[in-house]
Amino acid sequence: MNVNLHLSGETESYVRGMVKRGLAASNTEAIRMLIVKCREREVEREEIDRFQQASMEHIWNNKKDDEAAKFYEKRYLGGKKK
Repeated sequence: MNVNLHLSGETESYVRGMVKRGLAASNTEAIRMLIVKCREREVEREEIDRFQQASMEHIWNNKKDDEAAKFYEKRYLGGKKK
């Protein structure tokens, strides 16, 4: 895919700085590297979100908590839910 991109200000300086410091061979390569890094971070965030969701579901679906709640309801509330 070919893209014509106009950068200015801080963004332009950052890309040019990457080339100047030898982190990229060209402006195009610098931009490509930044897009790849952005995508990697997005994937990492998605994985963290999935892990957190699974962890919370494990906590929410804890059968021992359900058993404790039933015991509490039976013993202290006469079998009625609050």
